This record gives sequence, C-alpha cells and structure tokens, in this order.
Amino acid sequence: MIVKQLISKEIVRVGKDATLREVAKVMREKDVSSVLLTDGDEAVGIVTERDVTGAVAEGLDYNTPAERLAKRPLITIEGERNVYEALELMGQKRIRHLVVTEGGKPVGIVSLREVANAIGLMMAEENRY
Repeated sequence: MIVKQLISKEIVRVGKDATLREVAKVMREKDVSSVLLTDGDEAVGIVTERDVTGAVAEGLDYNTPAERLAKRPLITIEGERNVYEALELMGQKRIRHLVVTEGGKPVGIVSLREVANAIGLMMAEENRY
C-alpha cells in the first residue's frame, strides 16, 4: 500500500499570521488534527492538536501567532512511497503527522494512527491466507 492511498481529507491550510485561537477554531470546524501553515502558496510548517494543547497548557495567549507553534522544517514523504517507509520516517523524526507530497507539492497529511491502522490491516490480510 502506498502513502497517498491513506489520504482521507483535503489539506486544511491557514496563513502564517493566524493566531492560536484561529488555528484551534479551524481544526474544530474542519474536524482535523493538523493544519498546514502557509506563506502565500508556500507551506512553511505544520501545527497539530498537540501543539495547540501544549500552548494552552503553557498559558500562551490565544493571540499568539501560529507560526510560533509550527513544526519546521516540514517532514514530507512522496505519495508513491510505501506505508512502511512512512512509519519508519515518523519513528525516526518522532512525529505523528506527515505531509504527503507529489512532485514536491503537499497533497495531503497522514497521521500515525492512519499509517498504523493500514499496516495492521495489511498484516491481518497476509495472515488470513
């Protein structure tokens, strides 16, 4: 199975000038666990639920720029790579969200849970026969 097969939602993007509150609101409205932070058309970072909850726990002001929370540089994987490579990369980089690209352009985001579920299903299918 290749990584791009795991993409279930369109990427949700917010401008780098968005605030912590705006990012949290967008995540809730779009029902996503991460957003891509952009500067014009360029992806400059990713903000995840963990980043948001960490910022709240630290007492950061809700008007804190999302750019301050963003993980950089973006860790990406080409959509044609297999899910085992995605899992390995996520483990090496200690991340839970991976930006999927095609031709260097972001086309989706996959979570560790999605990758692990796919591998579990693949293993179950192998063991069935």
